[in-house]
Amino acid sequence: ERLQVVDGWLVGDGVQRIEMHASWRYSWLSTPEHKPLAIVAHYTDTDPGTAVNMAKRRQQPWATFAAAYRKSYPGKPVPQNSWHLSIEADGSIVQMAPLTSGCWHVGSPTAKQIPGVGWGNRTAVGIELVGHGKTFPPAQVSAACDVWRAIVRAYGIPREHAMVTHQSIDPTRRSDPGPVWMKQHAPTVLERAFA
Repeated sequence: ERLQVVDGWLVGDGVQRIEMHASWRYSWLSTPEHKPLAIVAHYTDTDPGTAVNMAKRRQQPWATFAAAYRKSYPGKPVPQNSWHLSIEADGSIVQMAPLTSGCWHVGSPTAKQIPGVGWGNRTAVGIELVGHGKTFPPAQVSAACDVWRAIVRAYGIPREHAMVTHQSIDPTRRSDPGPVWMKQHAPTVLERAFA
């Protein structure tokens, strides 16, 4: 296997660990033994090559980031989003938080619980596919196959909760990971994860 999960962190070729500051997340998932029960798929809506910079921004305390953001963008709401890992267009992986912690990837006021699981921020891994949801290069899809397989195997996540879309739990705000991912690539990723 290319990737394995060790103490909540992916280990293997192509994985870079850039740990976010604790103020960007919950210490633990509120699940038995802090194990994730689902995986939520997102896309970043940013250009390829942005995963490392997004992770580095989250290494500073959220309050420091917020103060700088308010200066640069007065009157705009300060983003409070975080997620466990990003998969770049070139297949590289950036992990920011252990899979046993809770990140803020599905927590808007309009979000709903994942049916049968609970609130996504407290029960699920958030994976961001870097890009705008229109195309997913083969290297990115291949890396996603390895990532999903490692997480599903490490935590015994059932198939029905292994590819929860952000759109399904926040449909008035979100459309990610989008129809291209779900129709063209998600079946392949899940097939590999459960092979």
